[in-house]
Amino acid sequence: MIRVRDVDAALRFYCDGLGMAVLDRYDMEAGRFSIIFLSYAGYRDGPAAIELTYNWDQDEDYTHGSGYGHIAIGVPDVAAMWSRLAEFGARQGTAPKSLMPGAPELAFVYDPDGYAIELIQISRQPVKAE
Repeated sequence: MIRVRDVDAALRFYCDGLGMAVLDRYDMEAGRFSIIFLSYAGYRDGPAAIELTYNWDQDEDYTHGSGYGHIAIGVPDVAAMWSRLAEFGARQGTAPKSLMPGAPELAFVYDPDGYAIELIQISRQPVKAE
């Protein structure tokens, strides 16, 4: 779960930018908060879901704390997604690169709330033995 300051900006980034879909949304009037579950597939058939929480009356800015590292999301074309997400509120971080020969390409962006998102290559050529 991550807390967001602007639901519309977060949904634009995660849904329109990354291509995730809203699985469920619960707006809790009594508690004055919303929770939204996003994924690439349904709960049963797909990978884990991300939960966005929006507190309606939050006056102070959130901090990410020392325990949060990043969320890793697999994409078929890291460079294209890294470039594309700027249109959807992302701040570009580490440019696409591979940490070693044969390793998947990766890059980092920051969502509209400043959370680090690792984009990691999900399709790649097999490493050839030498």
